[in-house]
Amino acid sequence: MEKKEFVAQQHEDAILKTSMQFFAEEILPYFGIGGQVASFAPTELVHLEIKKQYQDFNFVMDDGSWKHFELQSTNEGLDGLKRFRVYEALTSYQHKVEVKTYVLYSGNIRNPMTEFTEGFNTYRVYPIIMKDKNADEVIGKIQEKLEQGEILTKADLVPLILCPLMGGEMSQKKRIIEAYKITQRTTAVEVTDIKKIEAMIYAMADKFLELEELKELKEEMKMTRLGQMLREDGLAEGLAEGLAKGIRALIVTCQQLGASKDVTSEKLMQEFELSKEEADRSVEEYWK
Repeated sequence: MEKKEFVAQQHEDAILKTSMQFFAEEILPYFGIGGQVASFAPTELVHLEIKKQYQDFNFVMDDGSWKHFELQSTNEGLDGLKRFRVYEALTSYQHKVEVKTYVLYSGNIRNPMTEFTEGFNTYRVYPIIMKDKNADEVIGKIQEKLEQGEILTKADLVPLILCPLMGGEMSQKKRIIEAYKITQRTTAVEVTDIKKIEAMIYAMADKFLELEELKELKEEMKMTRLGQMLREDGLAEGLAEGLAKGIRALIVTCQQLGASKDVTSEKLMQEFELSKEEADRSVEEYWK
């Protein structure tokens, strides 16, 4: 994997972790789902064919049980339920826990199949059907508040995360772009909370948008607080990489000139303003 791809993957992972945290803190209470999340659980399962099973969100509750969430934009019917049953069975077997599955069905799914009986057993999921909520109205009301000079709170912004699951005429891409524009105009909410909300919106975008739409969305993200954070992370990584290359080049030059390790360490301290400990450690790391 090339460095750019590796850094991008690190950023995607950071966004996912942030969105999981926000989902646990804000979305569960929003739907009235009780219990306290104690930690996050793995979302990749491996069965005997060495095939990974990817889930959307898993949370470890304070009673030791797991809550598993899936986001559905297409009505898979029986096939989807059987897939969720596999997730539950593998998770319960591998981690020795009780699992409950909640499925958030998007607004274009009206009457999803939520249980089936096979053999002696009946399997069911807890459906959260979003068809009665309208994304156009949710976004419109928040925009109206902004136009009237009202101060937005975190509670006002939380529904933006769920807009891709709601009904409405606005396209998924448009909903997400408008959500980002709203977060950019929000000034009274803590920056850390804004970043979490933007990360959650991106996680939804990754779930519902096509690849080309997602690429276009990343341009819009550059203006968000989350995008700024990722740019700063990338810049910091670039500076760190440049510093490492400079240190190594100086050490190689000192070696070629026959300088000792102590002299090389002193030059590093002078050239790069390193402490003696940092300089000595660098010499030991790169000296050949």
